[in-house]
Amino acid sequence: MSDLGEGRRLNHVEFAHRPGEGDLAVMLFEALGCACSVIDAPPYGAYIVVSLDGSPHGQNDMFASEAEPEQLALEDALAEQIAEDALGFGKAVERFRSLQRDKAFRASHVGMRVPNVAALNDVIARLGALANGRLAGRLELGLGMERSLEEARASDSPVKQIWIWTDVISTGILTVGQQFELQAYE
Repeated sequence: MSDLGEGRRLNHVEFAHRPGEGDLAVMLFEALGCACSVIDAPPYGAYIVVSLDGSPHGQNDMFASEAEPEQLALEDALAEQIAEDALGFGKAVERFRSLQRDKAFRASHVGMRVPNVAALNDVIARLGALANGRLAGRLELGLGMERSLEEARASDSPVKQIWIWTDVISTGILTVGQQFELQAYE
């Protein structure tokens, strides 16, 4: 194991996906530029290892596994309440989705740095193809922001960033989906 120093580090992020949708999760993470492999190890079962940069397993990784029956029961009950809107859940979810679209930076999200603007443009193109193809209705490319190199350097800000939304994977409730911020510095 490499020397990780004494400071705290983010060990990993765990995502869930719906049963039978592991291939969609892999497709999404690969479009983000990540390498994926599947490990099936008792007692954890099968899960997807999403490597951000080729570091050893457990360092700078994300994981995705099939949602458990308990989560799926909650998802089903929530989806029913959203559809019926009897208690205002449908309107509340739509207001939250509007926040994600209009003020993406103010809604919860996972931030991911991409090596440079050219690589981010490639990621955006791959995600756009998925959003218009196999993941239509399940992947949205949202708010984008760009700064000149001078503006970015003056404010220590990304040169380019975009927020995306998907319900293929989530760190929380799949029914509401997951938002990512992708950003590149030069």
